[in-house]
Amino acid sequence: MKAFVLKKIAERLKNYKIIKKALRVDENLILMQFDNDRYYFDLTKGNSDIYINIDYPLIKKFKAPFDIVLEKKFTKARLIDAAAKERILTITAENNNNFKKETVKIRFEFTGRYTNAIILDEEDKIIESLRHISENLSSRVVKPGIKLEELPPKEIKEKEFEIEDLEKYTQTIFKEKYEKKLNEAKKVIINRLNKKIKELQNRLKKMPSEEELNEKSEIYKKYADIAMANLYQIKPFMKEIKTYDFEGNEITIPLPKLKNINEIGNYYYNLSKKAKRKAKNLHIEKKFLTSQIEFLKNYKKLVEKSTDLSTLKSYRPPKKEKKDDENIAKFFFDDYQILVGKNENGNIKLLKTSNANDIWMHIKNYPGAHVIIKNNKLNVPEKILKEAAKLAVAFSNKDEGVVDYTKRKFVKVQQKANVEYGKYSSIKVKI
Repeated sequence: MKAFVLKKIAERLKNYKIIKKALRVDENLILMQFDNDRYYFDLTKGNSDIYINIDYPLIKKFKAPFDIVLEKKFTKARLIDAAAKERILTITAENNNNFKKETVKIRFEFTGRYTNAIILDEEDKIIESLRHISENLSSRVVKPGIKLEELPPKEIKEKEFEIEDLEKYTQTIFKEKYEKKLNEAKKVIINRLNKKIKELQNRLKKMPSEEELNEKSEIYKKYADIAMANLYQIKPFMKEIKTYDFEGNEITIPLPKLKNINEIGNYYYNLSKKAKRKAKNLHIEKKFLTSQIEFLKNYKKLVEKSTDLSTLKSYRPPKKEKKDDENIAKFFFDDYQILVGKNENGNIKLLKTSNANDIWMHIKNYPGAHVIIKNNKLNVPEKILKEAAKLAVAFSNKDEGVVDYTKRKFVKVQQKANVEYGKYSSIKVKI
């Protein structure tokens, strides 16, 4: 935060009369609305700033002691003064809580490592702060109940320049920072997805063919038959046995480490059955891996096209738990859990396990992912419906489309994941 810009903002703030609202909208972002203008105080350590009248959604309702005090003391308070000194902005206000006038201050310290927002009473005693600073971290302690010490004066050397439109200037700064954060967040998620895609592609590439597995099965069966016929020749600690097959050809059979060498027949018969079974189910495994790769590629496209940082946070793959089904993906938006079928098995399971009042979604007249919004409330917000509809479109390998949705109880399963449904609404979305 540039000191000369902070002074200009302080001068501008003096023209307002009322603080209409004060709340934290993101981890390090505080919104204070002065009359009809919104000021966002970015308290990111080492990258702090102030933005005027930007569009920024409420990420979640923060309920820490600082947030409770901030709203209570400053919402609908009368602005008395705003003053800037070096990189510190102090806003003084008067509230009328419990029919008793009270003067309070909020001090925004844009001081690099110790950037903070500190709420003070009239005597500069700390009521609360965004970040508490203990004796272990600094000689200047920031805790409720103690008087705030002034920071030692610091000479500021910075090049000043003319700012024609302060509001527009702060919005440009915000846009540049936001784009950078968005791209960095995308990069982290995309790198993770690319790594997983590559792993699955390698697994698919290394998979043996059905012919190879059947051939292996026959070899193992042959080993079992010949080893059992020549059991008397096998001595302890032998690593292999050289003998002849039933056609008179020389053959070398590797000998595994077994507690009882008499089990060698069962050992190779089991390997033969396993290879035979794997050959029979090979198409299922290939289909599963292919569906996983396709799902992740659609996931990647969804992330690449995202323009909203808060939504992007919801796209970050959650940590995998042991009980998680590999055929179903989980997403969280606000307090809502959204489940997506990655393939036919996932779609079938979602239809079986969802509750009557859950919201079911599917792209209209096109094969694709079934989506379930877990719901125990009367109404699902439109924002959540749109986000879930985007998932239904993205994981049906489309860029846009119409998505039908209804309560699960109005969806009738015909066969596997094929359904009929009634009492539905539709929503058109583009990712």
